[in-house]
Amino acid sequence: MSRKNKDSQAEQSRSGQTDGRPAYLRSLRPRGESLGAVKEEAKEGAKEVAPVEQEQERETTEDVELYRWRNWLLPRRPLVAVFVIGSFIGCIALAYWAVPQLFFVAVISLIFLNRLAPYLFPVTFILSEERVGYRTFLARDIRPWDAFLAYKEFPDGVLLTHDIRTFRGRMKEGIFLYYYEDCSNKDEILRIVSSKLKPLDEALTSGHKQKEEKGGLRAAIRRIRRFRSKD
Repeated sequence: MSRKNKDSQAEQSRSGQTDGRPAYLRSLRPRGESLGAVKEEAKEGAKEVAPVEQEQERETTEDVELYRWRNWLLPRRPLVAVFVIGSFIGCIALAYWAVPQLFFVAVISLIFLNRLAPYLFPVTFILSEERVGYRTFLARDIRPWDAFLAYKEFPDGVLLTHDIRTFRGRMKEGIFLYYYEDCSNKDEILRIVSSKLKPLDEALTSGHKQKEEKGGLRAAIRRIRRFRSKD
């Protein structure tokens, strides 16, 4: 073997001893380091971007509460309260007599309590910039203002209703906002509700006009009928 080959082999063995890896693997080390550096930079960038995105989401999802009050309907009419509680106990007793199983009776009791909770227990009504609704024991109903079409005033509260001109709107349940028993917070509730929704009569008439202004075959037939009725 020539002297040059021996010298080259000696240099390779020295370099292999210092690095601890063969030469064909040592060439891959810079790539691995670059990939690791890229991953670390990406992680750092994601950490910097995440707080900014979280702050933006908080700003968009933040909902300002406008008014909150609490009502309890049960003591307002004692005779009705006695009738409701007696009916509830009678239904539970009838269910236990028909199907004497504790699980079945417990399910029936939860269903009844969920439906009667706004009457049996104190209710907290909440009006905010984006939502409206109430919370009570075993029941909660909070919806966006856009879910309702209009409101209608009553002596003891305000009804938030849907489009009652359609079958779906008549089937959907609205939300009734009860005033205090002395109606001391009536003006405040009406002020907020009127800023978000229109009165029912006004909403129905405006919606009817918008439908008439739309084009199409039905609008053309309505115009022809009007001209004929005028003649």
